[in-house]
Amino acid sequence: MLAAPAWAQDSYPKKPIRIIVPYSAGTPPDIATRIVAHHMSTGLGPTVIENKPGAAGAVALAELMRQPADGYTLMTMLQPITVAPALFANFKFDLARDIQPVGQFTRYSNILVVHPDVKATTVEQLVDLMKKNPQGFSFASGGAGTPAHLSGELFKQLANVSATHVPYNQFTLGIQDLVAGRVQFMFVTSSAIMQFIEQGKVRPIAVTGTRRLANAPTIATMAESGYPKFDVTGWDGLVARSGTPTPIIERLNAELSRAARRPDVEERLTALGVEPVTGTPAAFGALISSEVVRWGTLVQNAGFKAE
Repeated sequence: MLAAPAWAQDSYPKKPIRIIVPYSAGTPPDIATRIVAHHMSTGLGPTVIENKPGAAGAVALAELMRQPADGYTLMTMLQPITVAPALFANFKFDLARDIQPVGQFTRYSNILVVHPDVKATTVEQLVDLMKKNPQGFSFASGGAGTPAHLSGELFKQLANVSATHVPYNQFTLGIQDLVAGRVQFMFVTSSAIMQFIEQGKVRPIAVTGTRRLANAPTIATMAESGYPKFDVTGWDGLVARSGTPTPIIERLNAELSRAARRPDVEERLTALGVEPVTGTPAAFGALISSEVVRWGTLVQNAGFKAE
């Protein structure tokens, strides 16, 4: 009996570990997961990435729930999934009951950008323009509940301004319409928008997190711009199905942390505008729980649902 936990840890894994990503191949969460999983395989053996996008993570979660709680199927957990219980009436998963945190491995912020026709270079100037023309501004996102959408809703609340949310089924389509001037602003990941900033097709205004970006250090944060309560920080982590043995979770966390700390991994993630992060399963679980409460409250107060 006493040898069981040691046996579980020592004999694991005996076959490839599958990691489900709830986003399409080539998206930032997919790329970050593949970078980290590649180096986790040094200590764990083969890892296989499988993309199952759709329904705010519900498709990926359903697949995770269909598998045994044995540590051979993991899922990339992202901040937008914590919004889903409040956003979708038919979201059937309980994030406190159904998943077991392994650990966080990234943290990242978006950049608030405007079309060049918007004559603002600071948040203060943008807010002033929006208050003078309350019906003249719309913002794009990759869908309801995404960090870009939540950032826009939080911005509207804190700045007391109006703007129409225009969701797209792919955030790249939103960028296209921003560049074309069909929407006026957007909160978007640095890796996706930097080329357009450098080409002068959009103008950066502020960063959504509490710290400036390593790959864009001249762009001020929203806090520095007069909004100290504005902090929208995205993140990625790994979870297993609830009931996975603790020794296996500890082993996975150790390999995840080792991979995320590698200098070459840090370099590749930083180039994507992503900061590598490590921590315990408990710390990641606390983050997930706090985000469910925070964004659930925002959704309730804003009164919006999935479009």
